[in-house]
Amino acid sequence: MKDFFRNNLRYIIIGVLFVILVVVLVLWANGCHKKSESDTTKEELYQVDTGIEVPKDKYEVNAYPGVNTLLESYFNAIATGDADTVASLSDVLSDEERVRIQVQSKYFDSFSNYTVYTKAGPAPNSYLALVTYDIKYAGTETPTPAMSSVYVCTNEAGALYVNKSNPTEDEKAYFRALSVQEDVEKLSEEVEVAYNAALEKDDALAALMPTLKSQINQEVKETLAAQQQADAEAQAAAEAEAQAAAEAANARTVRVTELVNIRSSASTEAESLGKATAGMEFTRYEVMDNGWSRIDYNGADAYIKSDYLEEVVEDTPEEGSTIGASGKVTVKENVNIRETPSETGNKMGVAFRGEQFEFVELTEGWAKIKYDGKDAYVKADFVE
Repeated sequence: MKDFFRNNLRYIIIGVLFVILVVVLVLWANGCHKKSESDTTKEELYQVDTGIEVPKDKYEVNAYPGVNTLLESYFNAIATGDADTVASLSDVLSDEERVRIQVQSKYFDSFSNYTVYTKAGPAPNSYLALVTYDIKYAGTETPTPAMSSVYVCTNEAGALYVNKSNPTEDEKAYFRALSVQEDVEKLSEEVEVAYNAALEKDDALAALMPTLKSQINQEVKETLAAQQQADAEAQAAAEAEAQAAAEAANARTVRVTELVNIRSSASTEAESLGKATAGMEFTRYEVMDNGWSRIDYNGADAYIKSDYLEEVVEDTPEEGSTIGASGKVTVKENVNIRETPSETGNKMGVAFRGEQFEFVELTEGWAKIKYDGKDAYVKADFVE
């Protein structure tokens, strides 16, 4: 055997090398076959996902003037923070998107050098537009290449608009299928290479970009929170104003019937804000179920037991009556002036025949007048 191996060693080595070569070739062929299957599956997978036929045509460049005009206006508005124009060119614009447009615009000097690459969209007369352009960031010298994808549709009136609505599942699959087509991937790679070259050229740009997105996101979050707080405060103020208006409409004048405490809340244990004597009048806003009334006391809410209050019913002058017609009343015969509309009210003075006083209102047979700058009362029968 030793002599056999020694005499045939050259042939044995050649045979082993041949076997190794065959194995390598088989493995290589299998590997190529699998790679090809993988590449085919990548496109086929996305095409299977969508119920809409995906075209294989290469993108068109600046092929539709109307689309170019729309998108140039759209991106120029984004560059300047003109959210109203963006909204007018789109079907919808959320509050968050509106804020983002306004926030991020302060980081832009300008957008320029637009090129629009279009492929047919999933809907009739629609386009998937890949827009390449240069962004000049504030504080930097080098224009930065960028690319955005936009779904452009045609409305019933025949006008083009940017479709920002949530896509259907078929539309999502359609866009995924387009995104892996060779021409689209190549364009994306070219923009990325140019973007990286710009960063290498401009130190200020290289320092700005890593944190720019997170900085904008934080500012958008804070701005939205501030707006929501302002909206909540405005709504609360409007509700308070509406409530105050409703209370004013339902407010009634009440008179105290006997000495009673004025409380800070509807409880006998609450702090006493003062005492109300018989005849004092207040504006009542609410009669509460627990036996208390909420009144106005020196411009703030206060509470008095409802049992100690009576509603003041304002008399309407009889037809043909001249009381208060001129804003004044004239005394027909001498009459006492009282502090309250009652025969037992404190006497403030005497009104003599022919005297005139400023008239306020009629209440239960009494004329409320101004006497020495104060509210006072005389019997309505004695004035005209």
